[in-house]
Amino acid sequence: MHSHLNVDHARPRMASPTSPLAISISRAFPQISIVPPIVDLLKQGAAVAIGVSGGKDSQAAAMATFEYLDRIGHSGPRLLIHADLGSVEWTDSLPICEHLSTRLGAELIVVRRKQGGLMDRWESRWRSNVARYENLSTVTLVPCWSTPAMRF
Repeated sequence: MHSHLNVDHARPRMASPTSPLAISISRAFPQISIVPPIVDLLKQGAAVAIGVSGGKDSQAAAMATFEYLDRIGHSGPRLLIHADLGSVEWTDSLPICEHLSTRLGAELIVVRRKQGGLMDRWESRWRSNVARYENLSTVTLVPCWSTPAMRF
């Protein structure tokens, strides 16, 4: 079972009318597609947590989701979650997330890596690489930066 939010400002897409799994909420913008089991959980008051970065895409997704939740009468808890990247974080990210939290009336939870931010993680990976290489326990270095397979 899965759900997805689709915020597409260029060309709204509609769920196939023959698809038994997708329900399309019809409005000009934004359009949200969601599977019926998730709708049922939301109507029962399931908690909703949305990751926000402070960028325009995550703000739009959060606002569209909350608008949808209001329309269906969702009464469960709603949370915004911001992952602080540390020294590489845009300085306005947290203030924008806080403003969004206030605007939407939702709790904002900020999570941080205890061992340091993104740059600290990359540096740690590099030190581990060097140690493994020096100890002849590897001949292939792992990229120290984040990749789709090795996220922060």
